[in-house]
Amino acid sequence: MNDTSTVRLREPDRALLGAHFLALAPEDRRLRFGSTISDSGIADYAARIDFRRDCVFAVHDDDLRPVAVVHVALAGATAELGLSVLPGWRGRGNGDALLKRAVVWLRNRGVLSVYVHCIAENTAMMHLARRNGMRIVYSGAESDGRLELEAPTANSFLAEWNEDRRGLALQTLRRNARWMQVLIAAR
Repeated sequence: MNDTSTVRLREPDRALLGAHFLALAPEDRRLRFGSTISDSGIADYAARIDFRRDCVFAVHDDDLRPVAVVHVALAGATAELGLSVLPGWRGRGNGDALLKRAVVWLRNRGVLSVYVHCIAENTAMMHLARRNGMRIVYSGAESDGRLELEAPTANSFLAEWNEDRRGLALQTLRRNARWMQVLIAAR
């Protein structure tokens, strides 16, 4: 099932989030985190995410593993996005869906702007940022994409509600399909 519906991750999903980051190849880690990062650095990063303040959205595969993740780190009236997509899942709209989902979530909470910061050679991230209306600024080896957010509307709240329900429904279908496979295999 290839669907780009997003689901918000919570505290109980921390281990799955860490596993997603650990599944990134060394070069993908460097592009995602801006420098090389060890397995223990990944574990520390995942352990520090504050699920009460920040938000993490993911796209899952049929086995309920996160294959694409966006970490929305709040800092007052602005937020920073960190996005990663596993290699076999790129080019399918997953990063785009996550970026759009994060923007709606932030907009509905009155956040005024959002940005992505990455090394300048992360052309995939800058392409995604540009395609979603972010203004790109290059500064030597680094680059930033920034987007000023509009005020929330009834439509933006409805869009968030719809995506929440759609993602949860798809997760439920995937869980039920897995249970059916287990039951059939046990016969």
